[in-house]
Amino acid sequence: MSTDTKDLRLDALKAVLDACQYLKFTPGSTNDPKLVDGLYYDHSKLQKGTWVLSVYRNVMTAGNDFEMAIYPHRLAWPEDDPRPARRWLEAQKERLQHLESGIHTHEAPNAVRLGFKYDAALEFVSLIRKELARPGNRWQLPQQPTTPAPEKPFEPPTTAAQQAAPAPPGSGSASLSQSIAQRMLQTVKATCAQSGSQSVVVAKNKEWRFEDDEHFLSVVNALLDQAQGQCALSRVELDLTGERPELSPSLDRKRSDGHYEPGNLQIVARFVNRWKSDMSDEGFLELLKTVRSA
Repeated sequence: MSTDTKDLRLDALKAVLDACQYLKFTPGSTNDPKLVDGLYYDHSKLQKGTWVLSVYRNVMTAGNDFEMAIYPHRLAWPEDDPRPARRWLEAQKERLQHLESGIHTHEAPNAVRLGFKYDAALEFVSLIRKELARPGNRWQLPQQPTTPAPEKPFEPPTTAAQQAAPAPPGSGSASLSQSIAQRMLQTVKATCAQSGSQSVVVAKNKEWRFEDDEHFLSVVNALLDQAQGQCALSRVELDLTGERPELSPSLDRKRSDGHYEPGNLQIVARFVNRWKSDMSDEGFLELLKTVRSA
């Protein structure tokens, strides 16, 4: 392998993955090269040819440094249920991905595909190594503390006419907003839980500065109401249904060097959050203005 910058970065990713329990690097051969340019891993405890994970340097989406594909079912072995692994992968994808990866060869149809900048890729494989090193109970996302539901006041039974009446306008939208706020709560808590942790790469320091979950949800729900279905920076229409993931609402820190706290949050489209990265709002808007006037 040559010693250019890209190869050194690929070497760093390989060093972490080689240390992962259950993963076995498979270099391939002239007749079966596995990958044109990247890393190919089988499951070390299963039969030969059981692909689990690939790292691609020949990216399908310009702008990514590396792309990966992972088969959650085999990654989860020997657990019986692969669903926690898939949920964990999707949560890390939401938090770390740069641009959506294209489809490479040798991928299972239901593989999770991810596109990364190098630092995020290194953090991601470090987290996989940490999970695989656990003796059990892997792929768990931070749990929200449970609080007893307040006792509801007595309400008289509804009449047949009331039951047949149409739902009030906007009630479906309110339910969607609450669901989105809950998802943001889980994502932010996972981000803050890993913030500042040192494995191979040190995550940015991001602190949770809310009184409790209810305080966070009230702030985020208010921001969703204020957004009125539009990205705070680009003003594009947001998709609350999940049918267009890049337009789904995403929680952005106005000051990237600040924390998750009231006054430093805004609702943007997911792709805007990723494009903005650690830029200031002003710097991003200036670039956006340049693109629009081109």
